[in-house]
Amino acid sequence: MSHPTSTTSSSATTTASPNSITLNIFSLNCWGLKYISKYRHERLTEISRRIAVATPLYDIVALQEFWVYEDYLTLRSITQNVLPYGKFFHSGVLGGGLVVLSRYPIVGSGMSGYTLNGRPTAFWRGDWYVGKGVASAMIEVEGRVVEVFNTHLHAPYEAGDDSYLCHRTAQAWQISKMMRSAVQKGHIPLGLGDFNMIPSSLAHHIITTHGLVSDSWLSKYPTTAASPSASRTASYNIETLGITCDSMLNTWRMPRNSPTIPSPEAKDPRAKRLDYIFHSPRMSRVLDIRVGCTEPMKLGPGVRAKKPSHGVTKDGLVSLSDHFSVELVLEIPPLPQPPLITFGDDENDDDDENVVDVNGKKHNLLRSNNKNLHAGDEGHEEKYLSLETITEIQELSRRYTQREEWEYTWRIAHFWASVLVLVGLHVAVWWTGAYPGVAFLLLFLAWAVAVTGTINGLIGFLFMGSELNALKEFDEEIRFYKRIVERKLSDGTGSVMGRVNGGMGGRLSTSRRIEGERELEARSVEIDQGVMRP
Repeated sequence: MSHPTSTTSSSATTTASPNSITLNIFSLNCWGLKYISKYRHERLTEISRRIAVATPLYDIVALQEFWVYEDYLTLRSITQNVLPYGKFFHSGVLGGGLVVLSRYPIVGSGMSGYTLNGRPTAFWRGDWYVGKGVASAMIEVEGRVVEVFNTHLHAPYEAGDDSYLCHRTAQAWQISKMMRSAVQKGHIPLGLGDFNMIPSSLAHHIITTHGLVSDSWLSKYPTTAASPSASRTASYNIETLGITCDSMLNTWRMPRNSPTIPSPEAKDPRAKRLDYIFHSPRMSRVLDIRVGCTEPMKLGPGVRAKKPSHGVTKDGLVSLSDHFSVELVLEIPPLPQPPLITFGDDENDDDDENVVDVNGKKHNLLRSNNKNLHAGDEGHEEKYLSLETITEIQELSRRYTQREEWEYTWRIAHFWASVLVLVGLHVAVWWTGAYPGVAFLLLFLAWAVAVTGTINGLIGFLFMGSELNALKEFDEEIRFYKRIVERKLSDGTGSVMGRVNGGMGGRLSTSRRIEGERELEARSVEIDQGVMRP
């Protein structure tokens, strides 16, 4: 794929095999929050235009944080000639912000909400209200079925112990089950989106193991480091490490007192890779992958004068989003035709009427060579998480469940205590009728008790009860899965995968993984503090 707005990797594009299908795929978090995202209409219109004029044309486009339906209508009006099929996915109170466009027919779609997805009490963050989940689309591509899973996982907001880590882990488990099912059905899975995780995280390991898929960047560049070092430049991070977020070359990360894009050779240790495209190495092969949409757009002078704000350079340049895109060229090899006659020896088929003798060799006329039914299946065992990783997930779930059970208890206790206090206050008002000032204060206090008690009762009975049931279900799934892994280990079947550090081939200890998670959380807090970023 060659785009004037893309940062090209140093490696040459791999050549596709004859008769294979080549797909050009694009994924971008567009930062399209209504009323909050700066220059939303101008930026999303420019994103739509660049998608429409890309050379070569995109075959599949997945967008995140595309919240406003009117923006989607603008997108469709600009891109419908090159991407005639599209779907805006509805979910939650405010919408999931997920869009899928395709050059090929979309023959099925669905929106699967995450069972664990933030808290309504954190209304300023918005994750619970937008109903995050997996937007799935089945696309028929020249007789093959491509299952697209577009998603946006829960963001980390807290430094140190991330209270949302359990939710993000459960979300990774949920989407990995969907991708695993697609692989087992013989479909071609594509997992795209803003996963809010770094390559050394637990969530990444769950997806690339249980999901039976691979990180496309690591498929192309398997020795890529998990995160940038302090000595690496901004251009190196983008071109070599696949950095998509918090790059200093993004205008939305410029210091407020310095509205100038730094040099590409400046050191950029805070950038990270949060956006991914996952593919099945059984069904497909990565020909090329790169980070795109790094070239900023120029705002019109009237727009700048009317809306001066942070994120715009002195020359009126602004990045298309606070993320860069991921752009992938994927090859889907043709399905080989099973032979009518197998050419191996069939010594045990002497009495079978379908066996013939050719030059002294016995062959079965009706037996098909099943191992060749799926391109690239040879050498690919079923992969499973290691017992150590499963135990880590269970411990994470146990700690979080313990915390939520305590919160459930005190919220319900507050509700019933409020009922008793409310009755007592009404009785007190009756006896203080001769003192209007005192009666008014008691009524005001009763009103405050009624409101807070009702809110805590609703949160406790409805949200907390639902969350605890979802946690129980998650825990039971992991326990059943652990039994399967233990049986596989005893039988010697399947492949149990340990933790790997960012594709470098070394085992990643739990302490190093936690350090990586906390590094991501601390950076997110520094950058997004005080801003709602679902």
